Amino acid sequence: MWFRNLQAYRITGGNITLNSLEEALSQRALQPCMQMEMQSRGWVVPREEKESFVHAYGQQWLVALGVEKKLLPAGVINQHAKSRLVQIEQMQGYKPGKKQVRDIKEATIIELLPRAFTQRHKTYAWIDGINNRVVIDTASPNKADEFVEVLLKSVNDLALEPLDTQISPASAMTRWLSGDDLPSIFTIDRDCELQGMSDEKATVKYTRHVLEAEETTRHIRAGKRVIKLAMTWNSKVSFVLQDNLQLRRITPLDILKESTESDEELFASDFAIMTGELSQLITDVIDALGGEDHG
Repeated sequence: MWFRNLQAYRITGGNITLNSLEEALSQRALQPCMQMEMQSRGWVVPREEKESFVHAYGQQWLVALGVEKKLLPAGVINQHAKSRLVQIEQMQGYKPGKKQVRDIKEATIIELLPRAFTQRHKTYAWIDGINNRVVIDTASPNKADEFVEVLLKSVNDLALEPLDTQISPASAMTRWLSGDDLPSIFTIDRDCELQGMSDEKATVKYTRHVLEAEETTRHIRAGKRVIKLAMTWNSKVSFVLQDNLQLRRITPLDILKESTESDEELFASDFAIMTGELSQLITDVIDALGGEDHG
C-alpha cells in the first residue's frame, strides 16, 4: 500500500480522534446509485476483508472515498434521442424546436438511467495526526476537490487548506537547475519539464536524459522555468515535484520493498513504512522550499 501521487492539505481546524472519525465516516457510507441517480459518493472500507472505515497505525489513519457512477455515453443518449426526434418530426410535419430537442434528450436520459451500467472507483487518503495533514493519493485536482468536499461534509468542524510554501516550487526548481545548491538529502534525476512564461507556453521536456547544467541554463536564460523535476529523496524514494506542489510518480526504491510477509502483514507494514517515510519526505520538501506559508 504505497501512494503514487500526493496532494497535501494542512488541517487548520477541528479535533479529530480515531473513534470520532470512524463514527463520522460510517454515517456516510457509500450507497449504490438509486435508479434515477447518475452518481453516489460515500466512504468505503480501505481493506475489503475488514469492517473498519479507518485503518490505523498510531496517529496515521488510512481512509477511502468510494464513488459509484452510471455509465451513460453521450453517443448512446444521442442515438436514442435521434430516433425519437425522427418520429416526432414525422408526426408533426416539421423539425422539433430547441426546447423540444432538449426535453427529448432529458426524457431519454431518464429512460436509460435504470438500465445503465455502474462503475466504482476509490480515492485513498492518509490523515497524519502528528503533522496535521491530509494527504490524498491522486494526480487529479478534481478528485482531490471531490475528496475534500465529502470529507468536510462528513467530519464536523474540520477545516483544511492546501499546503503552501514560502518559495514556489517552480522558483526553487529553476534555481536548482541553474546551479544553486540543492539540500543534500535530495538528488536530481533525469526527467524535467521547462515551460516558457509567454502566452504560447513553449515547453521543453527531458525524459531519461542526463540534465546538463549548460543545456538547462540556456533554456532558463531564454525565459523558461522548471515546472516538473524528477528527484530522489534520501536514496529511498524517487518522485516528481510539480510546480503546484504535487508529488507524482512516487516510487519506493528496492531497499524499502523487500519483504516475505503475508498480504495482511504486508499491507500493515507497508502503510507503517509509507507514512513514516513520506511524512518525512513532505517535511523535507517543505523545508527545501523555505518552510510553510501560513498566509
